[in-house]
Amino acid sequence: MDEVLQLYSFLFSFGYGLMFGIFSRWHFQLIEKYHKLWQAILTFVFIIDIVLGYLVSMYFLNGGVFHLYFLFCLFGGFWFSKYVWSFLKAKGIKIARKILRK
Repeated sequence: MDEVLQLYSFLFSFGYGLMFGIFSRWHFQLIEKYHKLWQAILTFVFIIDIVLGYLVSMYFLNGGVFHLYFLFCLFGGFWFSKYVWSFLKAKGIKIARKILRK
């Protein structure tokens, strides 16, 4: 694998981890009102979809070559999403207050 393709894979893995972190927080906010059994089923389906989406995307991006470093970038993006989520949440509240004032 050449360096440019590896860099694309790193960036994609980080971005996918970021997206996964944001979507998982949103998912848990949406399903908290359901029964525990439904929560488990929906979470299982959500995780399977995310994993299959990542594997298929990596297959199309770099031919299915997979390294442990890509997982580090994926987990790094997931960890960083905690800060992005709090930033988006704070910005969303400020924007909502501006809209309601008008």
